Amino acid sequence: MTQIPSLTQQQLELLRLAKKDTVAELRLSYEFPVLDDNVPSGGHPPFIQELIDHHFIQVQVKETVIRASEFQQENWTEFCDEIDYPSQADWDRWRQGFISQLGEGFESLMTPGKGLGQFTKVWI
Repeated sequence: MTQIPSLTQQQLELLRLAKKDTVAELRLSYEFPVLDDNVPSGGHPPFIQELIDHHFIQVQVKETVIRASEFQQENWTEFCDEIDYPSQADWDRWRQGFISQLGEGFESLMTPGKGLGQFTKVWI
């Protein structure tokens, strides 16, 4: 049996949904940091690639767009739920917490900018 160690809650939910109805097609979009403004990143994130390698999923690439990180924006929005007027100090506090939650290897690529509202540019 193949074991994939230390899955995040989102990854476990994705697997649960995929296993629930194995004949259904599950649409998934994910963010990947922009390394070159002109060319989308090659390959898949390690977790997705491992699922492909073990034939757990099949991948079909439909389109790639560049935009600010939706994951960072959602995380920032949740952080600001109780704050009426977010300030640079709030951004700095959120940014430090966000960076500390990132996995190894993503830190330099997915770090939000120091200025208020500077989300990382990603390929989706």
